[in-house]
Amino acid sequence: MIKTRLLSFLLALLVITGLRAQVTSEPSPLYENSADVTIYFHADQGNKGLMNQPADKPIYAHTGVMVAGGSGWEYAPTWLDNSAKYELTYVSENLWKLDIGDIRTYYGITDPSVVVTQLAFVFRNADGSKEGKGVGNSDIFLTLGESALTAESTPLDYPGGKPVMGPVKNADGSVTFCIGAPEKKSVALIGSWDDYTISDSHVMNYQDYNGMRYFWTTVNGLDNEKQYGYYFIVDGSIKVGDPYARLALDPDNDKYISPAVYPDLMPYPYDKVQNVALAVYQGNINDYDWQVTDFKGVDPSNLIIYELLIRDFTGTEGKADGNGTVRGVIEKLDYLKSLGVNAIELLPINEFNGNISWGYNPNFYFAPDKAYGTPDDYKELIDLCHQNGIAVILDMVFNQSDWHHPWYRMYDVGSNPFYNASAPHAYSVLNDWNQGFAMVQEQWHDCLRYWLTEYKVDGFRFDLVKGLGDNDSYANSGDNATNVYNQSRIDRMRELQKVMLEVNPNAYFINENLATAQEENAMAETGQLNWANVNWQGQQYAKGDQSDSGLERFYAPKDSRTWGSTVSYLESHDEQRLAYAQENSGVIGVKGNKRNAMRRLGAAAAQMILAPGAHMIWQFSEMGNAQNTKNGDGGNNTDPKIVNWNLLDDADNRGLADCYAELISIRNDNPELFAEDATFSSNVSQNNWANGRTMVSRKGDKEVITVINPDVRNAATVAVAFSRPSDSDYKILSKSYNTDPTFSVAGKTVTVPANAYVVL
Repeated sequence: MIKTRLLSFLLALLVITGLRAQVTSEPSPLYENSADVTIYFHADQGNKGLMNQPADKPIYAHTGVMVAGGSGWEYAPTWLDNSAKYELTYVSENLWKLDIGDIRTYYGITDPSVVVTQLAFVFRNADGSKEGKGVGNSDIFLTLGESALTAESTPLDYPGGKPVMGPVKNADGSVTFCIGAPEKKSVALIGSWDDYTISDSHVMNYQDYNGMRYFWTTVNGLDNEKQYGYYFIVDGSIKVGDPYARLALDPDNDKYISPAVYPDLMPYPYDKVQNVALAVYQGNINDYDWQVTDFKGVDPSNLIIYELLIRDFTGTEGKADGNGTVRGVIEKLDYLKSLGVNAIELLPINEFNGNISWGYNPNFYFAPDKAYGTPDDYKELIDLCHQNGIAVILDMVFNQSDWHHPWYRMYDVGSNPFYNASAPHAYSVLNDWNQGFAMVQEQWHDCLRYWLTEYKVDGFRFDLVKGLGDNDSYANSGDNATNVYNQSRIDRMRELQKVMLEVNPNAYFINENLATAQEENAMAETGQLNWANVNWQGQQYAKGDQSDSGLERFYAPKDSRTWGSTVSYLESHDEQRLAYAQENSGVIGVKGNKRNAMRRLGAAAAQMILAPGAHMIWQFSEMGNAQNTKNGDGGNNTDPKIVNWNLLDDADNRGLADCYAELISIRNDNPELFAEDATFSSNVSQNNWANGRTMVSRKGDKEVITVINPDVRNAATVAVAFSRPSDSDYKILSKSYNTDPTFSVAGKTVTVPANAYVVL
């Protein structure tokens, strides 16, 4: 829809300005190495031989190129070749388009000495009985432009020695811009301060440093309060944004961002720049007045994390519009505080492709995505979280990027030092970074420092760590080779952690590795945490299915992991909702029985939250959200989800949320009972069903006893070894909603209704 609107806008502009020709192109002007090339055929121009051709009657391009030193068409197919690559797409009456992409690839030009000067066309119907040609039935030629840049960059050392990528404000008010571009000969900086003028005077200097090439130049006279757009032209024609942009302008999607979400967003200069994401420089972009400058969160093993996707966390109630914002999250901070969580983990917020996304398709790692709000909105959220004792952890995607990352666009696929032509591991998503390339790692290190310093985030969750190994560390790209112990992944994560701890010694470091115990315990040696996915067992328990329902893995030592080294969870953004599983395949007495279903969800939460170690709650788990998160093939459904805070208006859903708050309160009020030197025992395997399950934490004169009844129909009287002699020594701290459990210290028993739990 967005691309269609943009196309309509461009075509309307051509008509209004009188610039419409028989053949036009996007981008325009067109160069031999232009990216994503599309040719538009205006059938009502030229000889008009195909004018008013109906949409269901295809048009084909007979097309080749003219080359320097040549005498005629070259690289053309045989006449009447109706291959799919030559078929045009109907756009509107008398307007058709041909997607070419990369010119040399499309025409099969592999000889690097061949220089293309023109594209040549004759358009025809399927049998060639009608032809669309130029006036006088001439062939149609589209001349490729010659770059306005002829000068090459000259060697000159970056001021101060080691090049620093991105914009750097100097003491005298000038700004030094620097971009890494190994193997390139020249780079020019084009900015709004010069009205985006392209000239040789904007060609940058370069310095070769530690085997990498950096281009840099210094600009004077920029107003610290003003926003400036800029981009780079590489080797005379390749237009890219700044990989270190603190804010990025998207020519395709920004126009759909509401002023209510991002007031006074700098407009994209369509009249001067096309087909490139612009970086924005603003000298005071990070001059936020922080109220909390010395926040320190809880010990990593005490983390109770709330994972949330800003897009779906707030927005239009009862609809799946995907219009949640940072300010919407701010409005819900009182709820998160009342729930008791001590950290939130945001799905990726780095500038991603489009406005509706989970964020795992980043393009600019130093820029927050504008679809959720302004840089100051993000900082205010973090500052307010800190004021309320809540840490902020960012989900960081270092495995892959989308197609608009500048370093992806700067090189041909297959010869790009930053990216692998094909992923060496089994979990390839989008464009796979070459983790062994030094400048890739420089980007990662600088990115972590930036968010820790300028946004004061408290740590990171690293996505798909299995893909962060060296290329040669994988025997092949199969599952088995990817999943085996990999020392290069351990080494890489330790290097990232070292960088973080230099900025913030208390920063949280969480891996989504889901690897062997041997590998994850090696990571834990330096204090790293690792995700522990207990979703399947949680689903089984929630449904009332005894098989594979053991929840021992919430306690790291029972999962062969180092004590306190896991962040375990019942649900995450990648997993199916337990409540959905109950509704669709719960046993008799659970499926279709809301009260029993919510009680079982609370009992599952008790077995998670009251096990020592860090745990995570996916947004709305605590309300019993039952929306389907999967497609028919089992893959993630990333479409916007219905915003349903009104679940809290239902007594059973509210009862579940209250249970979550009570359970978290027990953790927050008694941290010593969940420390490593406390005594913890649990009996929550799948074998403990009819006779109940127990969890006991003890230290000094304190004891917390949790009793769970997994049975779907019958109350259970569970044997408990109380350490104190009298009923008056114990009180109920939490219980399933609308239940009346009982206990007898003398009889050493606790009686719990079916599906329920109680904490003494």
